Amino acid sequence: MTERRCMWLLLVCCALGLAVPWLLGLTYSARLSSHASGFYAVPVADVVAANAGPRRPRHSVLVVIDGLGHEAARTMGAIALLREHGQCRKTAVGVPSMSRPVYATISTGLEQDRTGARGNDDESPLFAESVWDLARAAGLSVAVVSELTWWQELFPRGFTSYEVADPEVDYFARAPATDLVLVHPLYVDEAGHEHGAASREYADAVARVDRELTALLHRLDLAQDLVIVTADHGHSPRGGHGGAQEPIANVMTCHAGLGVRHLPDHGHLRITTVGPSLALLLGLPFPAHMRAGDDELDVLWDIADPAVLPADYLADRRAAVERFRRANEAALREWLPASDGSWDRFYAAHRRSQLLAAVPFAALLGFVLVAQALVHRRRARRDHARPGALFGLGFVALFAVVTYALQVGLRGSFDLSSVAGRGEFIGFTVVLGLAWTTLATLGHWLLRSDRCALMLDLAALSALGTVLSLAHPVALGWRLGFPVPPPAIYFFPYFAALMLGMLNAVAVVVAALIGLRPYRRRSDMLA
Repeated sequence: MTERRCMWLLLVCCALGLAVPWLLGLTYSARLSSHASGFYAVPVADVVAANAGPRRPRHSVLVVIDGLGHEAARTMGAIALLREHGQCRKTAVGVPSMSRPVYATISTGLEQDRTGARGNDDESPLFAESVWDLARAAGLSVAVVSELTWWQELFPRGFTSYEVADPEVDYFARAPATDLVLVHPLYVDEAGHEHGAASREYADAVARVDRELTALLHRLDLAQDLVIVTADHGHSPRGGHGGAQEPIANVMTCHAGLGVRHLPDHGHLRITTVGPSLALLLGLPFPAHMRAGDDELDVLWDIADPAVLPADYLADRRAAVERFRRANEAALREWLPASDGSWDRFYAAHRRSQLLAAVPFAALLGFVLVAQALVHRRRARRDHARPGALFGLGFVALFAVVTYALQVGLRGSFDLSSVAGRGEFIGFTVVLGLAWTTLATLGHWLLRSDRCALMLDLAALSALGTVLSLAHPVALGWRLGFPVPPPAIYFFPYFAALMLGMLNAVAVVVAALIGLRPYRRRSDMLA
């Protein structure tokens, strides 16, 4: 292959390598969520048996401390106080560990894979029934104090009052004495994003929420009031969330007050159980779409205090849970008989389908690498050039490994937990892409001093990036389908749009410099 053909091959690969990842990355946030319908929702009508309802708490408070991981929560005096009067459980929030998706899961009992809420940017209402809707239908007054409007955007009919407060105010002191109030302070999360979970600023924010929550607890009477405290995610030491790391995807959930059993030992919980537990303690029907089957709903009977909640009521609620499970099992058998009515098997089958859809792209990746090696060998035979097939494959492999290592080493992970702030992430990845691609290109030239070989290997890198980018929407759906992929794959389109953009930009400059070389030589001769 001539130098000119190498140049044109590189330019064609770069044109695709710039356009495809950029288009997919730019549209990705809009393609993540499906609030209007979700995925594989199983609606089950539920009614609490007449005359079986429990005595409702005088005031009920659900506190969602945004950005508070379970490790930081364990340091709080308020958590110790809640544990002393009720029970606290380490709680898995699932993936993605992002705010709006977890708000949806807390409210509905339905996991992120099926709510269709997979990102923070979709402001449309969610299809699923929430505990807020059920409380309003039961005639309860439901208030919110938050820095964000996101809860109201998700559930516009769920609240009687909604205060958007400044971050400097005491959210707990502003909580009205309604039947049910959601208190949602955001300053812990903001400190995590700006400074990281290992920072003094984050510790100060945790200390502040501890003081303010403790003051609220002292104002309440846990003999007749109810408090549930939880969070949506933690933060990485550098700041960021979204992945499945231990301190990020696990929070603390505490129940205390009327109807709650006292259990001093820390237990475990899924975030999908928080909404149903609130419904149980308030005497409300369970949310119609809550996760049932391969669930942890039996923990409800450990949360509920049988000395306070009537036996007939608990029996009615146990029967309701079994009804939900049977309905989910029947739906699963209809959708996929091989699932045998199990959500775990249903998930596994769909993950296998995603892997099968990616197989042709794995073959295409292999084809690109084989084609790269064959072209190198043909050049070596025809042009008596140094053999470059193994060097080219090594260059591609080393570039990929070092790119991953740099991302993980400098940002802590290859997933959304590495993104503390959108602007900072863009700046970091652009600089990383430009610096590492330039360094790799210079290293290639110093070791080989072969212009065509350099362009061939850059073209192979560009083509591999394009294939990987295309595999994502084909295997997972243009609008991200079911189930949500692992965190690294979930993150890839954002990273690829920037990293591959810089790779291809450097490659275009290389092609331009090499392509202009004959013109510079001719100009020197004329001079």
